[in-house]
Amino acid sequence: MTRTEPNALTNAQLTEVRQALFRKRDELIGAVADLHEPAPVGEPGDFADLARTETAVEERTELASRERTLLTDVERALAKLDNGTYGLSEHSGKRIPYERLKALPWARNDVDEPAP
Repeated sequence: MTRTEPNALTNAQLTEVRQALFRKRDELIGAVADLHEPAPVGEPGDFADLARTETAVEERTELASRERTLLTDVERALAKLDNGTYGLSEHSGKRIPYERLKALPWARNDVDEPAP
């Protein structure tokens, strides 16, 4: 008789989170590509127009950086699925509850643990 590890994910659960991760990865790839497109620039205006344009560029750059970081987390989770370590906390090594993984498939630790 084979013992099942407590709270181990079922094949159906693994399939569900894998599909969610692929969808999120595709969404992020599209978002990052869109953010790298040049922002539309109108005719030069006064200093207020220039400040608004500069602020918009800074916001796009910051958003692209956050999206790339999230994409890295999603790709890390997909790699963990492939190597059999998905669902284990990077902080404690304990299983992350399925409810957390379902809500945040790229979670690297349980909600009560410090971030890695």
